[in-house]
Amino acid sequence: MSSRPWSESRAARPASLRWRVRGRRALAGLGGLPLLLAALALWGWPLGGFLLQAWMPGLLHGHVRPDLSAFARAWAGGGGAALRNSWTAASLASLLALPAGAWLAWLRERTRLRWRRWIEPGVWLLLVMPGYFIASGWMLLAAPIGPLAAWPAALRAAQSLLGMPGIVLSLACKALPYTFLALQFSLRGSSAATQEAARVLGLPARRRLALAAMTLLPALAAGFAAAFAESASDFAIAATLGAGSGTVMATYAIEQTVAAVPVDFPAAAAASWMLLALVVPSLLLQALARRRAGAARSVGPRMRPPQPLTLGPIAALAQACGVGLLAVVALGVPLASAAALAAGGSHRAGQFASAAAQLLPALGYSLRMALLAASVSTALAWPAARAIGRGNRLGRAVDLGLNAAMALPGIVLAAAYVRMYNLAITPWYGGSGLLAMAYVAVALPGSTRLLQGPVAQLHGSLGEAARVHGLSRLQALRWVEAPLLAPALGAAWLMAALHVAFELPASQLLYPAGHTPLAVALLDAAAGFQLHLQAQLQLLGIAVVLGLAALARWVFGQLRAGPGTPSGTPSGTD
Repeated sequence: MSSRPWSESRAARPASLRWRVRGRRALAGLGGLPLLLAALALWGWPLGGFLLQAWMPGLLHGHVRPDLSAFARAWAGGGGAALRNSWTAASLASLLALPAGAWLAWLRERTRLRWRRWIEPGVWLLLVMPGYFIASGWMLLAAPIGPLAAWPAALRAAQSLLGMPGIVLSLACKALPYTFLALQFSLRGSSAATQEAARVLGLPARRRLALAAMTLLPALAAGFAAAFAESASDFAIAATLGAGSGTVMATYAIEQTVAAVPVDFPAAAAASWMLLALVVPSLLLQALARRRAGAARSVGPRMRPPQPLTLGPIAALAQACGVGLLAVVALGVPLASAAALAAGGSHRAGQFASAAAQLLPALGYSLRMALLAASVSTALAWPAARAIGRGNRLGRAVDLGLNAAMALPGIVLAAAYVRMYNLAITPWYGGSGLLAMAYVAVALPGSTRLLQGPVAQLHGSLGEAARVHGLSRLQALRWVEAPLLAPALGAAWLMAALHVAFELPASQLLYPAGHTPLAVALLDAAAGFQLHLQAQLQLLGIAVVLGLAALARWVFGQLRAGPGTPSGTPSGTD
């Protein structure tokens, strides 16, 4: 081996080799350029310019003098009351959703009830069900011509839920899947050693329950934080049940500020900062719970899962009744009230045909935009997940940016698009292209998180083997990684399409004239008190949700089976 120092051996390299190495490094650096440009267009430019106007209202006109008067206008214009309403509703909804989600997770993972396998599909159905479907169900139930019109006492009881109680109940139903999923995986991975030791020491049932709660504390904190952030950022329920009952929420107040004439964008930006201040503490709590989860780790080579409980007949019947009641409140009321009102009145067949005729253009437009946005977001999520998996500087920046994007309420992003893409240098407002960009910005964080795990499981030797066999980088992605990631890519694409098809905040503020999305059509029917049309639109929309869910299940089964697996033959253990 030569004894020359490293600097001399480096200087002795041929010039062609040095330029080749520099070229490869430059190309590697350019690999993150598409992600950087996408982040700048989707979030950096609109959010940066919009949110800074709260502190410097004249920023876009060349005036950089700080001015905090926008915060005073936003607070005095109803922002303070709306913020208090959002905090109250999100807190109460999270406190309701947390024990309900923990109870369902316990039934699913720790009992031998035969019907427990249906809990998870019901939770996922509730997760993909748009929030305005649930809220509209309560509005239709309490309508004077609704299904309770013949029972005045029941109608008055239902109408009492149109204010804050109904908002809290609807938000709790939408937040329940987040608490369920947070607790389900923790219960599935917990060990029986702690409870066995507690029984050996003779601890009473109350102490054992407290010990189990301490073990699950990180998951409980994460579930509460996710439920609070989702409830505080919700716009669909605020725009339907909240606006209809006169209870203004923070997200709806921002939308009204942007929709007012003349538009006060600095006040809207200030209201957005207030909403972010309400949401960010819950996300910090979630991050703290995730960091402290190491103290509760029990999954290892000696981990013994606890034995499922066999409930007695009376206890099993009580649990079944409780789950049935919860299913009626969360899913049965929207379906039953819409079905009863849609079937009422004269000329029912003609009304339904008219509703379908009004829905088809909106449905077709929403599905086309959903397919486009899902394809683009999945194409960007793949390299984003690969960058996070490398763990380098670019990956850390992408991870941080996606966390911030997931914490961002959709109404804030939509308001930023209205302001910044209506300038002379970016005159894109009013077209379908800008709405598609907003849809991609909404769907990309979730798609990346879904792909992050499967991408991280790919061993680095796959790429090395592909290069040894003469495949280029694009060929390796196409012929090696893509088949292995096909189920995850299909899941990311379908989940993005399902989310985008019923997205409301961006649709409400950005849809072009003459092209009404499905969510806006339903919201317009509710605002115009067209109750029969609203019920019929809601039924057709729910049918679309169920159809897309069935399509997703079929596609997942095909992707899991693989091209070489005969139909009906499982490709692996469950």
